[in-house]
Amino acid sequence: MLNYDDTIEKLKIIGVTGTNGKTTTAKLLCHILDEEGVRVGFINSEEISIANRIISRGETKDLYQHLHNMAQKGIEIIVVEINDQSFSIESLEKMRFDAIVHTNIEISHIREEEAKKYIAFQQRIFSRLTENGIGIINIDDKNNIKLLENIGNRLMITYGLCTRATITASSIDIAPTIKFNCCIQRGITNCNEIEIDPMEFPVYIHLLGRHNVYNALAAVTASLMYGVLPENVGKYIKSFEGLKRRMYLVYDQEYKIIDDMSHNPPSYEAALETIQGVDYERLYIVNAIMGNRGVTVNRYNSLALCNWIKAMKYAKIVITSSQDSVKEIDQVLEKEKEIVHQTLKENNLTYEYKDKLREAIQLTLSEVGKNDLVLLLGQRGMDEGENIIKQLL
Repeated sequence: MLNYDDTIEKLKIIGVTGTNGKTTTAKLLCHILDEEGVRVGFINSEEISIANRIISRGETKDLYQHLHNMAQKGIEIIVVEINDQSFSIESLEKMRFDAIVHTNIEISHIREEEAKKYIAFQQRIFSRLTENGIGIINIDDKNNIKLLENIGNRLMITYGLCTRATITASSIDIAPTIKFNCCIQRGITNCNEIEIDPMEFPVYIHLLGRHNVYNALAAVTASLMYGVLPENVGKYIKSFEGLKRRMYLVYDQEYKIIDDMSHNPPSYEAALETIQGVDYERLYIVNAIMGNRGVTVNRYNSLALCNWIKAMKYAKIVITSSQDSVKEIDQVLEKEKEIVHQTLKENNLTYEYKDKLREAIQLTLSEVGKNDLVLLLGQRGMDEGENIIKQLL
């Protein structure tokens, strides 16, 4: 009888980890590989898919069963999005990654003790690289250097916007969608032993925001290392249609509605920075409080919101606890609601509050006008936002 280890040994497993941008990077990488004709699978805590077709909802507790099943279906490469909340140390101890793509480490909004644990978890992931494994690192992130400790002589490829990166971007334009020249600054040898000389090629991608330049560079770098030629990368990436809840354009007629799963201060800042490149008359923000995630993150999220709103023209803010649309585990605690109110009032931010997400969206849609922009922000509390909008429009 063939055991799991024998079956999984045939697979190439690419891990995608970091604080923000994991899902976009992983899905974009899967799209490029799929377009190349590679049999590719994807696993995260929310879904398991093959060739961009969801076959079941994710459950990483039985990771090896999923890997085994995909190997049996003839999958060649599996992209695994690694979330520290859904992967146990025990499951990682058994893993061997052929490559690990790291997006960033954002720890400014958490306590020092939690930050040390988070970095230790990320270091543990890198320790699971195979002997000939490849690390793909965002060189612009000052915290990423900590990941390189004790990983031996494994190959490290860097991406980013600074001149030291192996793969970088120039002539960047992020409005209305992203385009840039991808620059291979130093020759690289991919997994098929094909040498790619220094060169440039254009990248057009239907995503919003400067942060997605980094996500695109990460996915491009990984796909180049796994045998996709530069001219094909540029062609494949152009057909990527984006992801729900990641600066996703929900509605675009007399006004625009954009939905984003903002869940920590850097993701709030990225979303609010992105809309600076969007033309609009008035801005409406519906923000869902993070339920059962603690006082600290909700305070820092609120501060990020306050800091950006002060620099914007007319903005109407509606805050909600989404009591009508979240599971019990994601219900907003009283202390979380209180810290949001306190922070917004301390910063003299005018806003309205609604217990229910539907009421918050309904209020906003009753006021929005031609050429305005509605921005939906929040993690689980905003998951039903698009469905509610479709019912109301």
